[in-house]
Amino acid sequence: MPSNQNLTPPPEGASYNRVSPGQAAADAIPFLAQDDTYHLFHLTTPPFTRHHPPRLRSCWWRMRSKDLVYWVRDNEPSIKAGEAPTAPDADGAWTGAAVAGLDGNMNIFYTGYNLSQGGKQVILLAKSEDPHGTKFQPGQEIHFTGDGRSKLEDIDFRDPFVFYNEAESQYWMIVASRLARGPYWSRGCIALLKSADLETWTFAPEPLYSPNDMFCPECPELFALPNGKWYLVYSRFHAPDSGTVYRIADSPYGPFRVPRDGSHGRLDGRRWYAAKSCPKAGDPTRRIFFGWTGDYVDDEGRWLWGGDLGMPREVFADDRGHLQVGPVPDIERLFDETSITVASNTVPSDLSLSSESTSVTFPDLGEAETHDLLARFRIRRCDAHSFGLVLQADGSQKGHRLRIMPVGEDTFTVALLMDFPPLDDFWADQYDLHLPRSVDGPEIVRHDGVHLPDVVTVFLRGHVLEVFCGGRSISFRLPGAESSSSTDSSGLSRDGCRLGWFVEDGGVDLGEVSIRYRGLADKTVMQSSQQ
Repeated sequence: MPSNQNLTPPPEGASYNRVSPGQAAADAIPFLAQDDTYHLFHLTTPPFTRHHPPRLRSCWWRMRSKDLVYWVRDNEPSIKAGEAPTAPDADGAWTGAAVAGLDGNMNIFYTGYNLSQGGKQVILLAKSEDPHGTKFQPGQEIHFTGDGRSKLEDIDFRDPFVFYNEAESQYWMIVASRLARGPYWSRGCIALLKSADLETWTFAPEPLYSPNDMFCPECPELFALPNGKWYLVYSRFHAPDSGTVYRIADSPYGPFRVPRDGSHGRLDGRRWYAAKSCPKAGDPTRRIFFGWTGDYVDDEGRWLWGGDLGMPREVFADDRGHLQVGPVPDIERLFDETSITVASNTVPSDLSLSSESTSVTFPDLGEAETHDLLARFRIRRCDAHSFGLVLQADGSQKGHRLRIMPVGEDTFTVALLMDFPPLDDFWADQYDLHLPRSVDGPEIVRHDGVHLPDVVTVFLRGHVLEVFCGGRSISFRLPGAESSSSTDSSGLSRDGCRLGWFVEDGGVDLGEVSIRYRGLADKTVMQSSQQ
């Protein structure tokens, strides 16, 4: 890893989550260097922008780490949008890939976007003169041969992912695109190109993947694991199964199949987006994934492109070849060892909940109410209809809920529910609660067939929720708890609570229960620092 002694301090307020409070982080581009240093590039929005086109005039910013916990952020972007109006990246340096050339030096392939040319998207190559990517030359448009480009639409041609295919002794590039012909809303495809030198690329005769079920497969990547399987990962910005998904094949050419494990190939939900990975240092069986959770504008009621980076996630294949996701184990080092008391049982780490109807209880978080939280528990026994966590509750106990519902032995449905379910129109008229009705139900993310013999882990970082359970994950940006001093029918009076427990129609026994918080100044969430 290169010395950091010449780095000037990063922007005020910079953290792992984003460059500054006024700038959002977006698509991640991780790279594992030969010295086992993790380089995490990610797109960053211009300050205080909300919507296209200003918000998408993004640049690339980088952090580095040896342990995936503590990160050093560069003092300036690695790749900037072009300044000249005619530059191919004048309106944004978009997603791409970092890759080592045959000389060992780092190269960045990225998407250039220019509105003055009808929103044209092109692939650019920015070279570095060393393996660490200390400085990159201005991006130059790469050259293509073959007639494969004529089979694709003119506009959508972005998010290149490049890797060296050792079996063929050449580089592969896959690109998010759309077919030139076919049903308009389902032409999304992934093009394949090959090169011997990273300079000139030849189109494969046909796209690598065209499932006829999406508009455009964003931020794709392709990798193999030691089990002999190939995994195609990409992100969908529309239903069904929106978010980052994966497909499995026995060959890099496919056919790529949806995993048959009840996940539909989803690693998370809609709000963990554009996730990409790199190998884990010292362990070829695992990869480290990074995604982002979008900002939300209350006064517009709209989600934005870009937000906070999610925690690094460790992904591996189970015995059937299906991908399993969990938090990087060492991430818990960021939380204080002292746990908050969560139960009145004789064993502090055990918790029993029971009710003939539905009941809600809140632990006293004390000063931790305003800090980042880590909650963990294991299910010992459950005969309740459902149980789980209440999140960001107000004084009326109105809050989002993480619901865990048993469906078989050690098997559960896990869902995140919105804080107030949509009502039928008549009742909406009565209470003036006209909520979005595009989906008639409260579910935000749902995973079926989740086996939970292991601990469930929940992170609350500010308003960003990240749940890890049975090889699946759920990410979402929660609203702030509304202040209230009213007393509800149960006699509960509070100004709101970030975390509580609920149980419905039965009982549940939990073990290894803990709630830890990050209360020390030097344990700010993966804060950038000089090393």
